[in-house]
Amino acid sequence: MKIYHIGIDHGDEIKTPITACIGYFDGLHLGHQKLVECVVETAKNTNTEPSLITFEPDPWKVIKHMEHIPHITPMKKRMQIGETLGIKNWIILDFTKSMANLSVEGFHQEVLGKLNLHTLVCGYDFHYAGMGKGSVDTLKSQREFEVKVVEEVDSEHQKISSTRIEKLLEDGRMEKAAAIMGRAYEIEGHVKEGNHIGRTVGFPTANLLMDDHYITPKQGVYVGEVLCKGIWYPAIMNVGHNPSFNYQKDTSMEAHLLDFQDDIYGEAVVFRFLSFLREECRFPGKDAFMAQLKKDEQTARTYFQKRKEGSACV
Repeated sequence: MKIYHIGIDHGDEIKTPITACIGYFDGLHLGHQKLVECVVETAKNTNTEPSLITFEPDPWKVIKHMEHIPHITPMKKRMQIGETLGIKNWIILDFTKSMANLSVEGFHQEVLGKLNLHTLVCGYDFHYAGMGKGSVDTLKSQREFEVKVVEEVDSEHQKISSTRIEKLLEDGRMEKAAAIMGRAYEIEGHVKEGNHIGRTVGFPTANLLMDDHYITPKQGVYVGEVLCKGIWYPAIMNVGHNPSFNYQKDTSMEAHLLDFQDDIYGEAVVFRFLSFLREECRFPGKDAFMAQLKKDEQTARTYFQKRKEGSACV
C-alpha cells in the first residue's frame, strides 16, 4: 500500500487516477466496508487505483480542541484492514484549522483537486468544508470528477456507525459490536510488568500497556484471546481496578492466558474481546476470589469448546 500526505500548501503527487472513498473511518465497520467495496468495484471498472482518503489528526482535535481522543481502531490498524479489503493508496489529509475553514469551493480546489480523482465515493450523510456546508449535493454539482453515493447501511433497523459501536463496547456487548464491525474488538499494546499478585495465586496475568488511545470496554471480566509471538491463546481478561488484592487507581487491562506459563514481559500483544462474563467485584477473601477465578476459567473453556463445535457467537 502506498501512503500519501496532502495538505493545503504541500502534498505528495498522485500520478495515477484514483477512485476513492472519503471519511474518518474509525472502526472500518460494515458500513464503511460498503464504501470500500464500491471503491474497489468502480476502480476495477474504470482502470483506476482503489484508494481511501482520511484525516490526521482526528478532526475533533482541530475543531473542538479535544486531546487524547480514544478510538475503536487507530490509524495503523485501519490501514491494515483497508489493505486486506483491497485499498492500494491510503491518502492522509493533514487536517489543520485552515483546512477545516475552507469554503466548499476552496475544499474542491485546494484538497480534492490535488488527488487525481476519477471517482469519489462517499456516504449519503458526508459533510465537509467550513461549518459542514459541503454535502453530497455540492459534490455532485462540480464537474472535475464523478461522485457515487452509498446509502445508509443498517443492522436491526439501526444505522451502523462508529458511535453505535462505541456505545456497545462501553456496555460490554462485544458480540453485537463484532457483528457490525465485521470482527471482534481488539486492543494492541505491550506487556508491562505488574505486581505478580496473580502468579502467587496460580493465575499469572499479562498486564497491557496500550500502544494508542482506545475505547475502554465496560469494566468487568471477559472471555477473550491474546495474540503473542504469532499465536492466539484463549484467555480470561479483566478491565477495571482489581479491588480484591491489587487495587489500581487507573483502569487496568490484564489477561490470564489458559495453559500458558511463559514470561512475556515487554512482548507485543493483541487483546481480543469476545464475550462479557461478569462485573468486576470485591471478594471477602482469597478463597472466594480463587473459587470465582476457577469458575471463570471453566466458563471460558466451555465457551471455546462450543466455538470449536460451531455453536458459540463471536
